[in-house]
Amino acid sequence: MKSSITLFLVNAVFFVIVAVVYGFFTDFTEMVGFPALLLTGVMSGMIGVYLWLTDRRVGRQPQDSEQAEISDADADYGFFSPWSWWPIACAGSAAVAFYGIAMGWWIFPFGAVLGLVSLVGLSYEHDRGDHAH
Repeated sequence: MKSSITLFLVNAVFFVIVAVVYGFFTDFTEMVGFPALLLTGVMSGMIGVYLWLTDRRVGRQPQDSEQAEISDADADYGFFSPWSWWPIACAGSAAVAFYGIAMGWWIFPFGAVLGLVSLVGLSYEHDRGDHAH
C-alpha cells in the first residue's frame, strides 16, 4: 500500500502543477482543461490521503513486504467460471441498451429485456446442468 500512497500523492502534485502551468499559458480563459487537470490532481490527492489514513489504521499489509508470498493475502476473490458465455451476453445487452439511449429510445427496451435475461442466466448458471452445486 505504501507504493500506492506514493503514486497517488506524486500524481496529485504533478497534476496540480500542470494545471497551474496550463492555466498561465491559456490566461485562465480556457474553462475545460484547467479545471479538469486541477480536479484530477485533487481527486488523486484524495485517494492518496484515504490510502494513507487506511494504512495507518490497518497496519502492515503483505504487499508491503519483499518476502511475502501470493498466498499471504487472505482475501477471497470469489468464484469465476472461465467457460461461461453469460458475461458476453450481458455486455452485448448493455451495448444494445446504450445504443438505444444514444440513437433512439425505442431500442432501449430490447436491450433492457436482453439484459434481464442475461443477468438471470449469469446468476443461475450453476444451479442446473453439469455445474450444479
